[in-house]
Amino acid sequence: MKYFTSIVFVTIFLIQGTIIAQENEDSNKADSNIDNQHPLLSSRLILYAGVYSSTKGIKIGVNGESDNEIIDFSEKADFNDNEITLFLNFNWRFARMWTLSAEYFGVKNGISKRIDEDFEWEDQIYRGGAGIELGMNLNMYRIMFGRTISKGQKHELGLGLGSHILDIKTYIEGDAYINNEDTGEGAAVNFERNTANVVAPLPNIGAWYYYAPTQKWMLTARVDWFALSINDYSGNMWNLGAGANYQFHKNIGVGLNYRYFDFTSKVEQDNWDGKFSLTFQGPLLTINANF
Repeated sequence: MKYFTSIVFVTIFLIQGTIIAQENEDSNKADSNIDNQHPLLSSRLILYAGVYSSTKGIKIGVNGESDNEIIDFSEKADFNDNEITLFLNFNWRFARMWTLSAEYFGVKNGISKRIDEDFEWEDQIYRGGAGIELGMNLNMYRIMFGRTISKGQKHELGLGLGSHILDIKTYIEGDAYINNEDTGEGAAVNFERNTANVVAPLPNIGAWYYYAPTQKWMLTARVDWFALSINDYSGNMWNLGAGANYQFHKNIGVGLNYRYFDFTSKVEQDNWDGKFSLTFQGPLLTINANF
């Protein structure tokens, strides 16, 4: 519920954009005044590169006997610390009212920490009190086809269909009880490393709204959402963003955004039978080149 205000804000922003769009000049008039527009409203190709400083919440359960078993990586391994990650995006306006966009960011975590209690991972009991390393690598790709539904001299409102593709690899290594033997005094232990990975392609719907009060400044808002079950995957996702861009040159600009990503899913596959909950939020600083 603490992010409900953010969701409401973005929704109101999009509705307000629709009202403004209806009151502005039509698209033909906007196109005839292209030289007076903010460059990002008219460029055919926009490339973004940036750094994303995210606070993380990570909970993962995989191939265990208990349906309710899930390990809070953020709590046990301090994965909630800020991490600077690479962010890449491109937006191609391949037709007057149609766009194709793609996006990438990745997270890599690995930390050794003494954990006092025993716990289970892939039906293997890991020994509490020993040095245990938990790790996770995440690569997230987003691709979307978008349709501009309203466009004016100072604004653009669009809707799209696309997919978030998450490539997640987790591992744990440390002293484990062999063959799940009794965990009492004298039980046999050995050093073990277990990994699990899954590629989860999940479709979503999205919307964006841009408003440029001047040729230099532009305000942006976007939202992606899904809640569905497809084949071996089920889950829900919110991906929210709001920010501002300053175009200090016709073909170069900088942006500051705040991004929030919340993804919960259950997977039923041989290599990963479990669930995970991922939350990322923080500022995103970008530089863009547009043509």
